[in-house]
Amino acid sequence: MPVCTTCINSLREVPISGKPRYPTPVSTVSMLSQAPEAESTSKIAKLPSVDSKPKRRRRSTLPDDLLWRSEEEAARRLALKGLNAAMAAERRLDDRFDREALHDFRVAVRRLRSLLRAYRLQLEGAVRPKDRKRLKKIQRATGAGREAEVALAWLTKQQPTLRPEHLTGLNSLSAVLLERRRRCSEDLDDQVRASFRRTAEKLQERLAIMRSERNLLSEQPEASFARCVANLTEAHATDLLVTLGQVTSMDDVTKLHESRVKGKRLRYLLEPMRPYVNEAQKVVKQSKQLQDLLGDLNDIHVLMREIEDGLEISIEQRGGRVRASLRRGDVERAKREASLSEWTGFIELHHRLDQERRLLVAKLRDHWLSGELDTLVGGARDLAQQLRSMDRIS
Repeated sequence: MPVCTTCINSLREVPISGKPRYPTPVSTVSMLSQAPEAESTSKIAKLPSVDSKPKRRRRSTLPDDLLWRSEEEAARRLALKGLNAAMAAERRLDDRFDREALHDFRVAVRRLRSLLRAYRLQLEGAVRPKDRKRLKKIQRATGAGREAEVALAWLTKQQPTLRPEHLTGLNSLSAVLLERRRRCSEDLDDQVRASFRRTAEKLQERLAIMRSERNLLSEQPEASFARCVANLTEAHATDLLVTLGQVTSMDDVTKLHESRVKGKRLRYLLEPMRPYVNEAQKVVKQSKQLQDLLGDLNDIHVLMREIEDGLEISIEQRGGRVRASLRRGDVERAKREASLSEWTGFIELHHRLDQERRLLVAKLRDHWLSGELDTLVGGARDLAQQLRSMDRIS
């Protein structure tokens, strides 16, 4: 089990106003180092029992006393774990038959970015602005391919129940999405993966080594990671409540998307806390349910826009061909062009998406906005208080 190894690099006396100053320890901590097993649980053994301690521990590569480590060290360890998960997911992209590889890589990068964002202050010595920009660019590059996969899966489910006159629209839309997925796959291989590997390698080097100073004359105790997570939990829950509460119309796609992002951030913040506080699991589960609903709504909105754009392009192109035939006096060809239109298929698919959207909107309104959201936020705030109580007994 990884624990920190502290080495005193220098102890210096610096004269101030003619008087010697007490030395400031400068420590170097390796996040990848190993220490004797007996040292890893020494602090836990001295702590009083807390109701929030889980009865059954999940398997974790993080130390048992993570919540009592310093903010910076704990944040670095979480970031390293998230980075390793993203690196493992990236390697799976080599397997062309792994249908979930792209999705898992995208999610791993998103989780990593969320961690780096939440612990921005704690990680400012290791994570640079250009690292964040590169990871954001990488995630965006995977977005179009993943959206195409989701849309193609939905279209495949619709095909058996469509009438023959709808298939032209289905095939036209599928062809566009397949080509987009192919292009994204090529770009992913040629550019994105190389950029990710370079970024991950540099990040790992900087995250793994921590150097810190501490003034031993300071009466203020060092803040534990438990207090840090408590403050972030409360802030993230409030952000979610405010953002979703600002949705005045279920057609407000922007606010719904922002709410989905806020829910993800709360979930990703608390997922690593489940081995340490039992109550975190309930908040994670609820936030995932909300995230899934808002995610389904987002997928529907994306595909509806795709159909609307396709319809507009089709009207322009086919209308031009019909007009050209009429100008040549070829009325029969103009009729054939009009009768072979994919518009009926587009309209049917758009109608089905709208029906699904209405069901999800009703669930969001009647379930989440009528009490369940308050329950989720209340649970997150209770969890924050519990984490603060754990900080006080340390």
